[in-house]
Amino acid sequence: MAEQKKSSGRAIGVMAFAPWILYGFASGFNHWRIASGGGLILVFAYLAVMIRRGISIKLPDWSTLSFFVIASVMMIGLRSTTFTVYSAVVVWACFAGAAWGSVVLGHPFTAAYARENTPPEFWEHPVFNRLNLLMTLVWCGLMTVNIGFAVIGVIVGGNLAKPLLSYALPMALLVSGFVFNGRFPARYLARSGFQIPAASTPAA
Repeated sequence: MAEQKKSSGRAIGVMAFAPWILYGFASGFNHWRIASGGGLILVFAYLAVMIRRGISIKLPDWSTLSFFVIASVMMIGLRSTTFTVYSAVVVWACFAGAAWGSVVLGHPFTAAYARENTPPEFWEHPVFNRLNLLMTLVWCGLMTVNIGFAVIGVIVGGNLAKPLLSYALPMALLVSGFVFNGRFPARYLARSGFQIPAASTPAA
């Protein structure tokens, strides 16, 4: 049963990245309508599976949907030539805007992930809330920096500078963010003296 659940989780994870994989390949070969429209279809398929399985849809999922809706409107509906230039800026603007919005509204988005592995009695604990605020702020900063990289990539242009600044460096920061997710919660909880069962350590 546990193995089946683990396999199911992996399948969901693959579905979550599938729109971006298609988008990356199709846009790389200059097939922007396939990248945007095909990506949007895959996002809808992923969300449908999430809803069917009773899994909560989280803020990054909505951000992904927002981007592909914008991309589809611009590339398929309006046949824009500008979007291809600023697409990386739009990607990170969608995610950064949503992340900062969650902080402004007092609901840091990482808390939704942490609650999946934390008993409900800890959800309102000040340390739990502070941890997720700090984690969300880190992601807000990371995504904002990626907007800056993407903007510089547009300004500098070129066959090397733009891919490096618009994709390679942002992806490196994204990976560092996931590494941060895996290490920071346990260290922060240890320093704060906040003790919960080991299996329930918050993970964003």
